[in-house]
Amino acid sequence: MSNLRDVVNERDEVIRQAGKEEIQEQGLICRVAFIMLVNDEGELLLHQRAATKRSYPLYWSGAAAGHLNAGESYLECAIRETKEEIGLTVDLTEIGRFYSEPDREMVGVFLGRCDDLEDLTVEPMEVEKVEFFSLERLDERRPTMMITSYVERSLPLVLSHLR
Repeated sequence: MSNLRDVVNERDEVIRQAGKEEIQEQGLICRVAFIMLVNDEGELLLHQRAATKRSYPLYWSGAAAGHLNAGESYLECAIRETKEEIGLTVDLTEIGRFYSEPDREMVGVFLGRCDDLEDLTVEPMEVEKVEFFSLERLDERRPTMMITSYVERSLPLVLSHLR
């Protein structure tokens, strides 16, 4: 596996490759795949990030997420990260992209289905726990819940596809 990532501009055009450390040190923009999974009841599968994560420890996030390797497509990364982080291989559909200025990342958002938590194999270095959240429960808990900006930014995309 390559340790290089594609560096992109704000239009998601690849301008070169660089390593993780160089990207962080120079504030370069890289790509991320963000995966949201939903069950038959319309509940969203969220995971709480491990306490040891450098960014957003113990924050709630989507089902899985990860940085694209150089030359990797958003979909390839989404499939890889879903398998690595929660042990699932599911059909994923890209439902949109956004640029996260604070994180300096271009984010591709994917939607898929998962109906049973027993199907998951959680990577403990990445994930503290996983839970399904109804939209009502999520709305109730959001004011006091540590939640990543990716969930906030992805929800309108997800909701438009669930209707």
